[in-house]
Amino acid sequence: MSNITGKNLDWFFNNWFFTNYYIDLSVKGVTKAAGGYTVAIKNVGGFVIPFDVKITYADGSGESIHQTPVVWEKNQKQIAIDIKTTKTIKSVTLDGGIFMDADESNNSWNR
Repeated sequence: MSNITGKNLDWFFNNWFFTNYYIDLSVKGVTKAAGGYTVAIKNVGGFVIPFDVKITYADGSGESIHQTPVVWEKNQKQIAIDIKTTKTIKSVTLDGGIFMDADESNNSWNR
């Protein structure tokens, strides 16, 4: 696959075939940043998966921002996702879709 794409994809395929990593993401915190917020996410289980960041705003509106596995390419243990918004965030939830999380109790943050 790496030869065909011209990119080193070892970081991705290593998870699928050569580790005993498991799926477990955790929201470590949400902080105010320039132009919005930053969501700190820890990959507790180490397995790289796609996921959605589901955001609920104080005004009752919401949005979902899809993240592909490529967000884990440089650091498979933790990442920071920038949310550009002028609204106040009420809650953030990580949703793996068909990928079941080992511990869902740490997938949400509430103001």
